[in-house]
Amino acid sequence: MYFYLTDDPVTLILLGICALSVVLTGLIYMLRVARVAKFEEDSSLRRPEKPDNEYLPASVIVYSQGDADNLSELLPVLLRQDYPAPYEIIVVNEGESADIRDAVSALRAVHHNLYLTFTPDGVRNLSRKKLAVTLGVKAARYPAVVLTTSAAMVESELWLQRMMRQFSPGSPVEIVLGYAYVDPSEDTAHGCRQRAFDYTADSARWISTALAGHPFRGTEYNLAYTKDVFLRNNGFARSLNLHYGDDDIFISEIANKKNTAVELSRESVVRLRYGNHPRNFSERALRRCFTESKISRRPRFLIPMSGWLQFVALGTGIAGGALSYPNLLPATGAAAFIIALIVMDILVWRSAMSALRSRKMLLTLPWLAATYPARRMWHRIRTRIGKQKRYTWT
Repeated sequence: MYFYLTDDPVTLILLGICALSVVLTGLIYMLRVARVAKFEEDSSLRRPEKPDNEYLPASVIVYSQGDADNLSELLPVLLRQDYPAPYEIIVVNEGESADIRDAVSALRAVHHNLYLTFTPDGVRNLSRKKLAVTLGVKAARYPAVVLTTSAAMVESELWLQRMMRQFSPGSPVEIVLGYAYVDPSEDTAHGCRQRAFDYTADSARWISTALAGHPFRGTEYNLAYTKDVFLRNNGFARSLNLHYGDDDIFISEIANKKNTAVELSRESVVRLRYGNHPRNFSERALRRCFTESKISRRPRFLIPMSGWLQFVALGTGIAGGALSYPNLLPATGAAAFIIALIVMDILVWRSAMSALRSRKMLLTLPWLAATYPARRMWHRIRTRIGKQKRYTWT
């Protein structure tokens, strides 16, 4: 075994591809993943600079599916919001519910800005979620609506102020994309690390794309837009035949670089209840893959591409080192590239997962980052061959 500079063209090409793959992965990380962590830090440090009288009145729409306990926990926080302008809370429940009526009535006796409505029972061939949101938006008295659900928990009394600070008279902003995190302590089942990483990677994917000026989705648990942009688009008219799509298909129709802002400050983030349990995660992943397939201008590469690039780097590095044996210099160079890739995976993804309040991980990150696109591909295959309830007539 010895060390010397090789002139074998095959080895040089393989090592060149390995090095290029590492560099491209680093560029993707800087442009996408690291950008999300930096933006979150800046958003949390930046305080509202505009005076109180420039905040628009707001209508908070809470979608509920009969979960009175969660709603009873959420509503008091919403009613205590430190907001300098008038606001109202409209609870829209899916169908009639005595428990929901009791939960809201107990608070409405004291808070006259709280309202309740129900979607009609027995609705057929129509998305109940989209019907509920439509009823809430049309009932709203104020120009901007902020949407959440009883499956989320608002943890700060400044939530509404942070979500609404992007709106102001004369501003081009019509849509604000918020974020909902999953408490890692809620998921201890097998595969919890993979689910935590995939949720973070999916979130970084759509948030970073929006920051780059190409918004295509948000999250139904934390989203704001103006009534005007909703009505101009005729609401969910183009996707009424689908059960879901109110936060991706709809957003892709109305959002653009000029009218969309991202809000990631600590106070604006909400917590998603039970969002990372195995069954919930699987259903949400399959549902999201299906609705995203209906979006023409969604991002198809970059973050998922970084995973494939890592396998290319590993494969070409090993092949180049093996072909040059017993000369160990090419193998040493390939090992250096791969180690650099592993270190980059750990540093960049740990930063992103901390910013997005996910599980703390270390040595599992390189493997999860490399295999992320393969898991997305598997979800897409399952979506095509599965029998999930997608259309309103099924």
